[in-house]
Amino acid sequence: MRNRYLYVVLSFMTVIFSSCGEKTSHPDVSSIQVDFDVIPFYKELNNVDSLNVRASMEPIRQKYPRFVEAYNKKIIGVGGYDRADYPQRLMGFVNYDANKDIIKKAAVVFPDYNAFTEELNKGFQHYKYYFPEETIPDIYLMISGFSQSIAVDSAWIGVSVEKYLGEDCEFYEWLGISKYLRKGMTKEKMAPDVLRAMALTNFGYDETKDDVINHMIFNGKVRYFVEHMFPDLQDTLLFDYSAYQMKWCKNHEADMWASIVEWKHLFSNDRMLIQKYTGDAPFTANFGANSAPRAGEYLGYKIVKSYMEKNEEVTLKALMEDRDGRKILAASHYRP
Repeated sequence: MRNRYLYVVLSFMTVIFSSCGEKTSHPDVSSIQVDFDVIPFYKELNNVDSLNVRASMEPIRQKYPRFVEAYNKKIIGVGGYDRADYPQRLMGFVNYDANKDIIKKAAVVFPDYNAFTEELNKGFQHYKYYFPEETIPDIYLMISGFSQSIAVDSAWIGVSVEKYLGEDCEFYEWLGISKYLRKGMTKEKMAPDVLRAMALTNFGYDETKDDVINHMIFNGKVRYFVEHMFPDLQDTLLFDYSAYQMKWCKNHEADMWASIVEWKHLFSNDRMLIQKYTGDAPFTANFGANSAPRAGEYLGYKIVKSYMEKNEEVTLKALMEDRDGRKILAASHYRP
């Protein structure tokens, strides 16, 4: 993982649990040991003594030096510990009414983090199976003031609990977050989002190959990666689709592909066109208001799946490191 901060704002789309389509294989990972901690950092921060901030923060800084520095400077923007006004700035954030409300809501949604930890353990076991040389980061549960979803560094990952409080959470209504985005703001998304963020960080997009097909295949590779970290993940949760949207993509796969080819869009580098096929939206504009969103991403996943089935010698690591979407398309012999 890169030794720098990368803050990944993940999209949140419709989530309904349904069993659809083929699933990936289940390697035996039971003997793989992974060592990581899930740290409810926001709870410790909430207990800081507002009358003696520096002394109260010092043991927290000593326990989590890298994370606290990044959290102060990059995530909530209160500045470094040595600033003269650091105590006032930090407590202004901690005592902000909305953040206090988030802590109360999180206590209801997450009475504990056992289920999240267990799911993460499974994901990290699969990660070590496919990437044995990689280290497993600690997970810091934080409040970011809705500025981040997942923050990734080489030694830690920060997860903003306020982004996973449930689609009906009143905060999202107050903030004017679209309903199609709220569907994905659930606690079931937390573990898959952590591994997705790791994929986006470790295997970033090659900006020199910037066209529709490369974006489709890049996003498809990330979904394929997450599927292999969580082999039992339902397709709707994998793609952030409703059951209807999932069915729509499967029923219209051949027609979508034929249309993109006929319209000669595959190798276009038009930014608006790329966004229409792979960007977050209620639907894919080129396929009409009844279509699923990010349909180009779904097709990219299907191309990647075909590529891996027809090239069995290619490992998941090699796939993720290969940033030439056109080459993957050619070798996939994709025919929906």
